Amino acid sequence: MLRASLAAGLALVLAAPSAHAEILVRRVDFPDTASYAFTFGYFGDENGPITGRIIGTTLVIHYTTEGTQDAADFYYTFDVPVLDAPETQVRLEGVDLGWSGQNTFDYVIENTDRFNGTIREGRFGTEMAGGGRFTDSYIEFTVDADVRDPIFADDFEPVE
Repeated sequence: MLRASLAAGLALVLAAPSAHAEILVRRVDFPDTASYAFTFGYFGDENGPITGRIIGTTLVIHYTTEGTQDAADFYYTFDVPVLDAPETQVRLEGVDLGWSGQNTFDYVIENTDRFNGTIREGRFGTEMAGGGRFTDSYIEFTVDADVRDPIFADDFEPVE
């Protein structure tokens, strides 16, 4: 009897939907120059870590070469911090995009589900190379977010 009660209780816990607070948008703006690498300690914002599921990704790149740079040498990666997505890395190379020479080039992915999955804890990063300039370029994740830990709602004002 106890075994049946425990099994029934476990089934209820496993079947219960997780508590989601809201749909959030986490946007990462690109720097002005395409010559950086960044490592992030967690997926989040000024209000702390964001957990839950990525449910859509938008990528907008407006890239302009400088001087004698060849757009074919452009390189961009973003390791998406997800566990169970069809793809976990955005990887673009100018040559694969058909870019060459000196000019302004655009690349847009709107609200794709290729990177949808459960957000994993831990570090991740992005890298961009090839020189040149970005304008209004970003990667944006739409997240079905879990309820945040209330510790991050505190103002952290110093005690006097």
